[in-house]
Amino acid sequence: MARGVPDRLVRRLMSILPAIAVILGAGMLVSSLMNARASLPVSSEQTPGDDPPRLIVVIDAGHGGGDGGAVGVGTGVVEAQLNLKYALALKAELEARGMMVVLTRPDEKSLGPGKKSDMAKRKEIMNGADADIVVSIHMNKFRDRKANGPMAFYEKENEQGKRLATCVIQAVCARLERNPRIASAADFFIVRESEPPAVLVECGFLSNADEEKLLQTDGHMQKLVSGIADGIEDYFGIPRDDGAG
Repeated sequence: MARGVPDRLVRRLMSILPAIAVILGAGMLVSSLMNARASLPVSSEQTPGDDPPRLIVVIDAGHGGGDGGAVGVGTGVVEAQLNLKYALALKAELEARGMMVVLTRPDEKSLGPGKKSDMAKRKEIMNGADADIVVSIHMNKFRDRKANGPMAFYEKENEQGKRLATCVIQAVCARLERNPRIASAADFFIVRESEPPAVLVECGFLSNADEEKLLQTDGHMQKLVSGIADGIEDYFGIPRDDGAG
């Protein structure tokens, strides 16, 4: 038979039981709070290892308003209309690839009452958008009506612009299954005045009747804007999904 517990020990245990209960209760409370906190959603702004900020691309649809640009020799299509159509298609393509897009001209209107004010507004937009690159969309024309195919231009002595234009024209030619072309230096306003690296893409020749018709087809347009998007990804070293576009 076990010996009885001394009264003084019993009294001592009884005196510290409330303190033990407090300690145990506090421990359970802390544990509950930690579990509750773990179950809360964590703000994406505070999560280590977030994805880097998305690339910002300014797309400039050339001409607009009273400045229609070149006119097709066969159908009479106006360049400004095609420029906007291609710019909007490129916007959709880039956004589908996770990029952010800023348009200088979102509709048929010009950006100012005259050419000078229009170009000044384009400069303000492309240099104030915190953009990574600028892409200007145009259609070409030439006195030799056999001239055809896309071209890409950059500001002379701008090495980043040259590399961007080279990536774009090579990728566009690949999409169109054409022999590769080289990018060319030129003194165009957009590539000259752009602070981010810029490329001016001449999508094709409206002075060539066959290409004029081709440029108005959705299939050709999609190949071309997919090529521009491919070139942009190549410029930034983004691995491409072969099924894109």
